[in-house]
Amino acid sequence: MVSAGVGPGIELISRAAMAEGPEDSTIGLPLPRAQEVAASSRWLVAMRWLAGGGVVVATWVVHRTLLPRFDPDLMYAVGVVILASNVVFWGWQGRLRRGGVGPVWGYRRLTHLQLGLDWAAMVVLIHLTGGVESPLVFLFVFHIVVASLVFERWIACAYTVSAVGLTAGLTLAETWGLVGHRHVIGFLPGEVYAEPAYEVVILAALALVSAVTWAVTSSVAVRVRRREDQLATLYGVVRAINSTLELPQVLDRLVRATVEAMGVQGASIGLLDTTGAQVELAASHGLSEAYLNKGPVLVSQSPAHQKALIGGVPAIIQNEGDRARLQYPAAAEAENIRSMLFVPLRGKGQALGVVRAYSSREEAFGPDDVKFLEAIAAQGAIAIENAMAYQAMCKMDEQKSKFTRTVTHELRAPVSGAQTLVSLIIDGYAGPLEEKQAGFLLRLRRRLETLQMLIDDLLSLAAGRTGLAAEEVTEVPVGEVMAKVVAQVEPQAQGKRQTLEFEREAEPLAVEATVQGLGRVFSNLLGNAVKYTPEGGRVAVSVRRVDHQAVVRVADSGIGIPAQSLPRLFTEFFRAPNAMAVETGTGLGLVIVKELVERFRGRVVVESQEGVGSTFTVFLPLVGH
Repeated sequence: MVSAGVGPGIELISRAAMAEGPEDSTIGLPLPRAQEVAASSRWLVAMRWLAGGGVVVATWVVHRTLLPRFDPDLMYAVGVVILASNVVFWGWQGRLRRGGVGPVWGYRRLTHLQLGLDWAAMVVLIHLTGGVESPLVFLFVFHIVVASLVFERWIACAYTVSAVGLTAGLTLAETWGLVGHRHVIGFLPGEVYAEPAYEVVILAALALVSAVTWAVTSSVAVRVRRREDQLATLYGVVRAINSTLELPQVLDRLVRATVEAMGVQGASIGLLDTTGAQVELAASHGLSEAYLNKGPVLVSQSPAHQKALIGGVPAIIQNEGDRARLQYPAAAEAENIRSMLFVPLRGKGQALGVVRAYSSREEAFGPDDVKFLEAIAAQGAIAIENAMAYQAMCKMDEQKSKFTRTVTHELRAPVSGAQTLVSLIIDGYAGPLEEKQAGFLLRLRRRLETLQMLIDDLLSLAAGRTGLAAEEVTEVPVGEVMAKVVAQVEPQAQGKRQTLEFEREAEPLAVEATVQGLGRVFSNLLGNAVKYTPEGGRVAVSVRRVDHQAVVRVADSGIGIPAQSLPRLFTEFFRAPNAMAVETGTGLGLVIVKELVERFRGRVVVESQEGVGSTFTVFLPLVGH
């Protein structure tokens, strides 16, 4: 089977996908962050198995070897509670995972509950092992690291403050006698736990270590998340700008992605004109019409553009003093632009133009922003060159089709005149002909008819490719068009004593097409079926509705198509060997069918077996689908 048709079309990338990926509808986290929260929550559940088991094992070791008089029962109980609660968390996690990644708010809530229970368990463990004297006080640092990696900085800061606060509260409660102090024999003698100086030193050390841990870990986490988001954004940018070869769409998606990815006020792309002296606006986003219409940008009058386009390095305008490097500083002031970043679009041979990012803040762009915009520009330059090459190819193809149309149109009149003259001579208007002369003229007339068919097909093909077809796409009833074609072909089928069957739906099936184009599709398919079906054969035509499509099927019991010829069936000037032995043709009919069907947003499929017959099926979307 060979299928020729249009695919599902170019997928458009949403704003979120171009910027940071899809967002969770509840809390607005981009997909990479959502996956990070889910993965961290699952990792924390796994670690709590080790923590609960570690409490039990460590209690047994300490009791058996180091402190025989130490009462381990409550410590064992804490370990068992940790393990038992983790069974609940593990089950909760399983329910979340059944839906894929699961809702992010569910994982966040699960993580908060785990950390909350761990905080409570830590307070109990610290109390059981000596309160402020306990060596376990500083284990809070582990959970601060987890909170800093999973949550936003302010949430991690709240956990850090609560860790120090809980420890200070326990210390005061033991000092004031609100809860009994459990002195760990062999560590610190006497009542040192109640000494204010000792308490202040321990709590200050805990606060310092916790604060440093939070500051360092959260800063690293923020940078890592930013890098992850930038990578996700860059991937989205690459998908967005490479999902089409239309240059205006490529440029528009590039500037939109730049604005959303960098969180800037606006962005624009300027491409060098053919002289290289002027930068012409090609696309923009987030900028007013007044700013865009400020005037032509001349490279010679803009040092910032000179640095980017001639020097080949990024240029940054960071404050009011730098605006002297702009050609239109007053326009930037009126637009409330305080910072600008210029990055060159480098092609294979030369600079194509420049990507410009605009911010309403001074000192808005740093080294990371420069590298990120350079990465976007590098991908954008590739996409722009591909789009330009595609445009050039389309233009060449259009010129070729126009040339073909012109030449074939000029050939039509002399060929038609020659046919008329030959027919007049054969009919005897120029006097009687000898048998040999008549034979030569009949062969000449057949050659001229074949040439006329080729001219007609070339004109039709060129008209379609250059957009010069006369009719506009409208709602066309498929059944009525096919009925007219069947009526036209029926005499030819009767002449070959063929059985011609036609069935169609009672309800009208309308598609978006042209009457002339759809008629040409059906004429080609039905004409070929009759032409290549021997005398006494059968040709069946049906028009039916299948879901939201009109399905037109033309089946015959003809000579069929060899298997090796099927892949090339819709190629220009190709004809199967058995077809060439039966009838003359141009090899363009099926090419025209395919291009017309694709223009009407449909597809054509052929099934055939040599010596058995062929079935051509055309699928066309119904109006409104």
